[in-house]
Amino acid sequence: MPAPKVPSKLSIDFSNVEDRREGGKAAHVPPGDYLVQVVGCELKTKKDDETSKYLSWRLQIVTPEKYKGAGTIWHTTSLKPEALWNLRNFLEDLGISVPKKSVDVPIQAIVAKKLIIGVTLDDDTYNEKTKSKVQATFKKADYEGTSEDEETSDGGSAELDAEDEEDLEELDVDDI
Repeated sequence: MPAPKVPSKLSIDFSNVEDRREGGKAAHVPPGDYLVQVVGCELKTKKDDETSKYLSWRLQIVTPEKYKGAGTIWHTTSLKPEALWNLRNFLEDLGISVPKKSVDVPIQAIVAKKLIIGVTLDDDTYNEKTKSKVQATFKKADYEGTSEDEETSDGGSAELDAEDEEDLEELDVDDI
């Protein structure tokens, strides 16, 4: 099996993107709000359309504790211009301010930092199999009972070091 395609950086033009639109083994947990940690990301191409690319984010539940390790939550962000609002929302909810211009999105730095984001999960049934699907994302601080200065679940701080800040300098970084 070939190694996953994890881009170091990805240039994406957010100039004309709307500000917000509400909208391993796959995990299945009860519908509701969770805090999840970004543990991976892969650049993929739709099977039936080689020009249609997307990012497939791998997320793991960290809160509530009883669902930690329940499996992988997959979140897809299309790279089609009309769908970039979803990627913008995802990045901003991770604490990355995305300007309305073309930027290099530091995918590896985001994954390496194991950033935490809030998600609303709901059931998704396909071919008689049910998994949890991300219905919406929100900032970690908006999850009930958390504070913005909380540490990541691996014990590391959510602060960037100088090298990571260089990777993110095209983005206005608030609280990574």
